Amino acid sequence: MGKERQRSAFQRSRRQIVAVIMVVFLLLFAVTLAAIYFLSYQELYQDNQDMLETYVEQYRENGNPSEVQPTEESRQEDSPPERDEPPDHDSTRYLLSSFYSVAFDGEGQPFSVDMGDGTLYTESQLSGVAEAILGKSQSQGTYGNFVYCVDAEDAYTLVVLMDNTLVSDSFTTLFRNALLLGAVMVAVLFLCAVGLARWIIQPLEESDRRQRQFLSDAGHELKTPVSVVEANAELLEREIGANKWLSNIRSETGRMAGLVSELLTLVRAEREAPQMEPLDFSRLVLGGVLPFEGVAFEQSRTLEEQIDEHITLPGNPGQLSRLVSILMDNALSHSEGAGSIAIALHQERGEAVLTVSNPGFIPEGDRTEIFTRFFRSDANRSGTGHYGLGLTIAQTIVAAHQGEIQVACSHGRVAFTVRLPTGEKKRRRAGTRQRQR
Repeated sequence: MGKERQRSAFQRSRRQIVAVIMVVFLLLFAVTLAAIYFLSYQELYQDNQDMLETYVEQYRENGNPSEVQPTEESRQEDSPPERDEPPDHDSTRYLLSSFYSVAFDGEGQPFSVDMGDGTLYTESQLSGVAEAILGKSQSQGTYGNFVYCVDAEDAYTLVVLMDNTLVSDSFTTLFRNALLLGAVMVAVLFLCAVGLARWIIQPLEESDRRQRQFLSDAGHELKTPVSVVEANAELLEREIGANKWLSNIRSETGRMAGLVSELLTLVRAEREAPQMEPLDFSRLVLGGVLPFEGVAFEQSRTLEEQIDEHITLPGNPGQLSRLVSILMDNALSHSEGAGSIAIALHQERGEAVLTVSNPGFIPEGDRTEIFTRFFRSDANRSGTGHYGLGLTIAQTIVAAHQGEIQVACSHGRVAFTVRLPTGEKKRRRAGTRQRQR
């Protein structure tokens, strides 16, 4: 169970790294594609409007091109340039483009239609499009597959149309191909991101493994010599009598023994899967609170209990008793000012909710670190017998039972809330994991 939790934490980190990489890439790709599309469209749209203006100028000078008979001079002017002089790009595009126009008189009736060189559109179709464009009251823009320009003269109103079908299809094809290529690149980047995330997390996994192994080895290696020192100090005190030096030795070895014990408890909680059994959590909490009534009395504090009966859940009695003991010891040790210790237990939406609160305050910056190993909110409390491992052990026990533990501060009180799933909720979670597999 402990190893599974560790792997789960690192898997979440890997997923977060992959998610960040993919989100950044997708945003950059979307912004780049949108910028290219927008700039290209704007440039092409402006070129089209320039060509429409050129058509309007020629219409003003020569009238409807389809009604004007070309002269020999105009044929020479419209003939392609010589081979040794490359044609201008804009002029070539203008000659290759399809233009249509509809002229309306002062009463709004069409009287002259330029159908261009092709037979793609009928005169009535072009007139209908031109009338719809006049209804929009815009001098230029797009309508369907046409780019248009409206020129209002004293004697007539001219609507010039340019067929933009090929350009629109080209843009659509370009956009579609860009999306397809982008999808391929996203897939490739995803595989690269997964490999990169594993490479980034691997040293952290190795460091965490070595740290846990060190705690385990140190705990076991220190246990025997500390026990020997404590036993020898006790025997020496019996022979020569009590003195301050022996008392100091026994006190420090006792503190060391407590630290070693907590280290070993933490290692066991992280490495070993707890043996679960159905238990009455309400009775367990009551039994865990009872030993602290004397401590509370010595501190002139009262214990306020609101524990609902018959709340059952699958769990490990030893670990859950340790959890209650840690929360109670923490509440009594870190209470500040007047106030009682409140213990509440109730069932809520398939969860057993245990809350232990005490008067005091934890700085906001410390609340995210309070479950870290060896962290103590008050560094001056170095001689209280607390080593900054109690809440770490509590969090490990809660995680082993698939629960959550949180800390909150409000109205001058600190509250630790533990949520443990009952049997029904655990079955639902197990069923969900089984379906996912």
